[in-house]
Parts: sequence; structure tokens; C-alpha cells
Amino acid sequence: MNHYSPYFHFPREDWRKLEVSKDQMLTAEELENIRGLNDRISLEDIAEIYLPLVKLLAIHYHEQVFIHGQKMEYLKRHATHTPFVIGIAGSVAVGKSTTARVLKIMLDRWFSKTRKVELITTDGFLYPNAVLEEKGLMERKGFPESYDRTRFVAFLNDLKSNKENVEVPLYSHFTYDVLEETRVISQPDIIIVEGINVLQVDPEQAVFPSDFFDFSIYMDAEETEIKRWYLERFFMLRETAFQDTSSYFHRYTKITEEEARIFALDTWDKINGVNLKENIERTKYRAQLILKKGADHLISDVYLRK
Repeated sequence: MNHYSPYFHFPREDWRKLEVSKDQMLTAEELENIRGLNDRISLEDIAEIYLPLVKLLAIHYHEQVFIHGQKMEYLKRHATHTPFVIGIAGSVAVGKSTTARVLKIMLDRWFSKTRKVELITTDGFLYPNAVLEEKGLMERKGFPESYDRTRFVAFLNDLKSNKENVEVPLYSHFTYDVLEETRVISQPDIIIVEGINVLQVDPEQAVFPSDFFDFSIYMDAEETEIKRWYLERFFMLRETAFQDTSSYFHRYTKITEEEARIFALDTWDKINGVNLKENIERTKYRAQLILKKGADHLISDVYLRK
């Protein structure tokens, strides 16, 4: 980004100097419980990257609450404050899920659990496999057209309308399909919405998911690194979760390592890599904050919209 960029650029060494409280610091055990399979996030990352980020999010949250109160006083209305929605976008295997879980725990701690903080992923808004098969979209799973975007926008609209009970569809990475059961959330103060598609736009829709966001984050890294992390994760899963005969991907434990590598590379080159270039990466500069990772999976730079 050049000198006239709409973003402030904070190299890691500058971002870590921001004054923060250590009260939201995680323990090694807590971090291990929420860390992604091959994500190298450390306690040092929590202290240097996530503590300043949580304080920034708290500033934005309090600002929104204040403005809402002032507006309602002026309009002589008594509408309840709507949820503060945080969107987290980025490629598969870049570490979105770990970041979302870290922020959930740290925001709970920041507000001493006086605010209800929820976390959902957009995987449940994928069409079920049966529908994808019918539409000929199984090879496009993860692309914008494989999601029920109307349902996702309706969900966000219900949230922002302060609907009391909102259903969230659930997804299983084990069965690689949407589950029949749903989860109900009720009027959270803060909700984190994580998914590769959350910042994408659809010209056929009048309203985009990001229209409902109060703060948005994009997890960034070079494609060569994301591809390497994707392959590393695939082979880790091949030795662990895929070993279960009920796993959708169990079949890939029965082939040679070279055959499995060819399959994983083909999946990246034809699906995940294409989706990254054609859809996901193009949304990067729609985010208010970009977290840039280096080859070691650690965040090296932070870009914050001015």
C-alpha cells in the first residue's frame, strides 16, 4: 500500500507497542484448546496482536452504544441497542476460525461476561450436498453460488432487527454436509460472523451481508503460503479425523501418500485457489482491518482503515 493508502500500516513491532491491559490474556491451555490444526498462533501473538485488537473492538462497540443512545434521545424513541456485528473473512486454511475463537474468549473477558458474545460460521449457510448435487455445484462448494445467500442475509437482518430467537444452521466438517439440527441465539450484544464469503457482494441482491457489519476483518497471506498450509492441514487430517470410517474423507486414507497429495493439489488448483483469486481476495479492501500473515503463520502487519 502506498503513501496515500486509506489504511494506517502498523508493522508488528509498532502494533505491539499500543497500550493495553493484560487482563484478557489467555493461558497456554486455553490457547491450545482453540488453536486450529496447523495454526502456529502463540501466547506472544495474543499479547502483541490480539490484546490491542480487542481494545480497538471495545472502543468501536462503546462508540456505537453511545451514538445509539444519543440518537434515541433525540428521536424520543426507546429502541433496544442492536448487536455489534464483527465479520471475519479470508481464504480457507488462513486461520479465520482460530482468530474468531480467540476474539470470542477475549471479548467475553474484556466485558467480564456482562455482554453476551456469540460466534457463528457461515458454513451452515451452504446448500446441503443433495441440493449442490442437484444444481451441479459440488465442484463449486465454497464459491458464492454454493451458499443460500438469501437465507444468510435474512439471518443478519433478523439479528439487527433484535428478533428474540434467531436460528443458525449448522455444518459438520466430519460429514462434509449441513446438519438437520440448528442452533438458536437470542439478542447477543456482540456477534462474530466468520466465513470466506462474508465480505462478498452479489449484484442480484439489493442488500449485502457486509451492510450489517459494524467492524470487518480480513485475514491475509500470500497464496503460496496458504496453499502450503492447506496441504499441511490435509495431511494432518488424513492421519487423524479422516481415519474414522464415518468421515466423508475416509477414502483418502486408503490411497498412497502421493495419490493423496495429487488429490489435495488438484482440489486447491481447481477449487480453493480459484475461489481465492476470483472471489475472496477481491474483498480484502472492503475490510476495516487487514491482518497480514507471514510464511511462519504469524501476523507480521496490521492495516487499519483511517
